[in-house]
Amino acid sequence: MEGKIVLVTAVSGGIGQAIFKGVAPAARGVVTSSRGGKEAFWKDGGWPRNATHVAGDMTREADVEGLFKHALALHGRLDVAVNCVGGSMFGHRIEDFPADEFDQVVATNLRSAFLFTKHAIRAMKGNGEAGGNIVHVVSISAKKIAANKAPYGIAKAGLAKLVHYAAHEAADYGVLVNGISPGYVFTPRHETEIDEKAARTGKPRARVADGLVSGQLLKKHLLPADLLDAVRLLSTTRVMTGQIINVDYGEVLSY
Repeated sequence: MEGKIVLVTAVSGGIGQAIFKGVAPAARGVVTSSRGGKEAFWKDGGWPRNATHVAGDMTREADVEGLFKHALALHGRLDVAVNCVGGSMFGHRIEDFPADEFDQVVATNLRSAFLFTKHAIRAMKGNGEAGGNIVHVVSISAKKIAANKAPYGIAKAGLAKLVHYAAHEAADYGVLVNGISPGYVFTPRHETEIDEKAARTGKPRARVADGLVSGQLLKKHLLPADLLDAVRLLSTTRVMTGQIINVDYGEVLSY
C-alpha cells in the first residue's frame, strides 16, 4: 500500500474502520466515507493527516459519483477502492419478509456495490499500466444459509457475481476486482447483539458466542482487524482478479 491513494467506505462500522486504520499509515492518501461526518464515529483522536472524509449514502448514485470525483480532484488518481458497505439489517422468514425491508437490504448490499464498482472503474481506467484494485467485502452468507436472512444472502450472492462480471470488464483497463467473504465478525455492533440475545434467551453470553463459531474449524472469534491480511493482498495483487477469498477460520471449504 506504500504510496497509494486508497478509498474506503463504511468507516463508521467495525470492518470499515479497521481496514481504514490498517491501510492509512502506509498510504499516500486515503479518502473515507460513511453516512455521517467523522465526528459521529471517530472517538480515538488523531485522525490521520493523510485522510479526508466525505459523508454520503452509497445507495445514491449522486453521492457515490461525488465521492470518487472528490478523490480524483484531491489526489489526481485512485489506486485502491475498498467497499465495506453492508448489513443484514432485518430477520424474518421469507413468507413474512416485508417487501420494503427486502428492498432496503438489497439496496444496501448490492445496489451500493454496483454503484461503487461502476465509479471505481471509471476513476481507475485512466491509470494506464498501473491499473488499480477494487476489493469488496462479501460474506460467507453468499454460500451458506443464515437463518431468517434470505435477502442478505441473496444480495451477497449477487455481489459475488458482480465481482466476476466486473473483473471480466475491468481487465480491459488493468483494473483487478476481487472480494473477501468473512464469517461472523465480532464487531462492536455484533457484540451488542450477542448481549441482547443472551438477555432475551437466558443463555450464558459465552454459550451464545460459542454457538456463532461452532461451524469453524478454528474456534476463534474473527475480529475486524483479522481481515487486514486478505484486504492488503487483494489491494496490491497484480495477478489475481475475479476471486473471492473466504476469511472465516475454515467455516466454508471450497475452491
